[in-house]
Amino acid sequence: MKKAKKSHFLTADGSPTLYMEQFDEYYHSKHGAVQEAMHVYLGMGFDYWRSLNPEATHCHIFEMGFGTGLNAFLTAKAASETGIHICYDTIEAYPLSTIEMNEANYVSFLEEEESLLFNQIQHATWEEEISITPFFKLKKMHCLLENYCPSIKTDLIYYDAFGARAQPEIWTDDCFPILTENMNPGGLFVTYAAIGSVRRALLRLGLVTGLVPGPPGKREMIRGHKPLL
Repeated sequence: MKKAKKSHFLTADGSPTLYMEQFDEYYHSKHGAVQEAMHVYLGMGFDYWRSLNPEATHCHIFEMGFGTGLNAFLTAKAASETGIHICYDTIEAYPLSTIEMNEANYVSFLEEEESLLFNQIQHATWEEEISITPFFKLKKMHCLLENYCPSIKTDLIYYDAFGARAQPEIWTDDCFPILTENMNPGGLFVTYAAIGSVRRALLRLGLVTGLVPGPPGKREMIRGHKPLL
């Protein structure tokens, strides 16, 4: 994906995101950035994983597409609220500059304490595991998916790449084996997308995969579950 100019956009729930006019793409849903993240990744992802693993005290999450850091921020909050220790690995091929992060202007939407947490996540050093809170460790990696080498098994995958119109190469069958092979039995895969070819690819890789209700503005999304041994 070529470098594109990004501008601030206020979504329908009052939370901000960034818009790329060149690709007509938003970093989050224009129907509500926080609403979307809370539904797709926290509700259908983390909360559902917890319901399947009620005794779990640790969770390893991989996010495809760090972007603005919104998913990581909301997950860090959830870690503290639930007492689950989370190791959160994420890759980003096109990290935002400081100017672009400031343009997103999440500070305007958050309370002071939340803003401090968000800034810690956005400005955390790349390529190092950082303890953001007692319950949340973050490692951001600047790399393409094809160059990603998982270090430990994953319990939950947030697949939050740009849409297939802007990044078709991130939605092909070749993208998913490295991720699904590295999942623990019982692990989950969630994405905002409802692309038939992606669902079929996950099925071929052995995940029990289907469509579940999507966030506001989107009827359905994909969730896959790796069966227990």
